[in-house]
Amino acid sequence: MQQPIHTIAPPADFEPLRIGEHPALDFLNSILAPSGETIDFLHNGTTFARWLSRSGVVPDRVGAAAKAFTPQQLDRLAAEARELREWFRKVVLRWQASDDGAVRPTDLDRLNVLLSKSSLTQAIERGRAGLELRARRALDVPHAVIAELAATCADLLVDQPHEDVHKCANPPCTLLFADTKRGPRRRWCSMAVCGNRTKVAAHRARQQRQTSGAADNAATPLPKDPTKIRSA
Repeated sequence: MQQPIHTIAPPADFEPLRIGEHPALDFLNSILAPSGETIDFLHNGTTFARWLSRSGVVPDRVGAAAKAFTPQQLDRLAAEARELREWFRKVVLRWQASDDGAVRPTDLDRLNVLLSKSSLTQAIERGRAGLELRARRALDVPHAVIAELAATCADLLVDQPHEDVHKCANPPCTLLFADTKRGPRRRWCSMAVCGNRTKVAAHRARQQRQTSGAADNAATPLPKDPTKIRSA
């Protein structure tokens, strides 16, 4: 049985990452270890409510609605969101590594159960082209927040090609992103962090090998007369 990971709450001024290029991937990236300690934006109800308002993963009205819940309700929601996140991470890793982008029927069933946690309503809203009739999930119950997160996860499976989703090329890094741009394939969650860190480590390893090789050559000088070199 896998042991739970010890996490800490993020500092109040530590903004959620928006590097996944899809809200569901930013949801999965709400836990990270940038300097050894594992920071979890969903650490407790307080940090979860702040993350909902700042992350851009769900509509702003979801974060606003969460402010009406009690601390106990928010703590329970944070625990449910963490469970959803770690389950959906496994779903995404299987999905993006598959040949055909297939998703297990049992995984779809679990998402559908979560999507059913709140009732849908409709509202007329003003859009760019004029008035639009839009479906909304009612947010008067805590489970509706989890339903919104589940809808974000479902959108990834429906609208994002599985072959565009990648894990950061730095092995210890767990962050995921969608690479939708033309040109060279994106390899790092962030070039400024994992990209440079990996390149610096590789450069130091090459220098160490070169230094070690030079030291070995200096320690075993060849005889001046090549005819006196004996086979080992």
